[in-house]
Amino acid sequence: METVLIQAQIRNEQLKGSNNRFRKTGLVPGVLYGKGMGNTSVLVPEKEMGMIIDRKGANAFIKISIGGSQEYNVIIKDVQRHPYKGTLTHLDFYQVSMSEKINTVVPVALVGESLGAAEGGLIQQQLREISILCLPADIPGSIEIDITNLKIGDNITASDVNVPDKVEIAEEPNTVIVSVLAPRVSTGTEEAPETDAEVEAGEAEQAAAEEVPEAEKAE
Repeated sequence: METVLIQAQIRNEQLKGSNNRFRKTGLVPGVLYGKGMGNTSVLVPEKEMGMIIDRKGANAFIKISIGGSQEYNVIIKDVQRHPYKGTLTHLDFYQVSMSEKINTVVPVALVGESLGAAEGGLIQQQLREISILCLPADIPGSIEIDITNLKIGDNITASDVNVPDKVEIAEEPNTVIVSVLAPRVSTGTEEAPETDAEVEAGEAEQAAAEEVPEAEKAE
């Protein structure tokens, strides 16, 4: 698996408003932490990190080099974005051991067109991310699930998923990931809502029925 190396620098300035100045220069503030080390504030290139997250997911495994001298094997632990611009605002990097398996999540990618959907069934994806256990270097970008043979009423659970040899599914075996629901059938008993013209005609008819003729009043 190809490992991307990111050049980072120590973030010494912690004053209010400094993060905005860093972002204007194309850098994103972040924090690096892990076993045997304290929190280290860093700055990483926004454009490069954005490309990595788009391509490998929000929990990608990468290397970070600080000052070109010391390298750390990390996974992206948390990604924060601007609420409406969508730009990166802060990143958390967690140092990992290359010889220890870690529990993380990766996206679920559905592949194929199910038989049930072709018959009018509705695809319902209950799980969009799946928990896995593996070494950092073996983290896949996603777990593909082939739904081609799914018929109406069928589902795929965690125990049905095929994964690479070095990856284990960490979900409960009976966790449903995707299913095909039967299409909704109209009972035919629902009445169509009245139009404005029909409502007005009904009100006029009721008013006429309630009006008592003068001849009847005189009797």
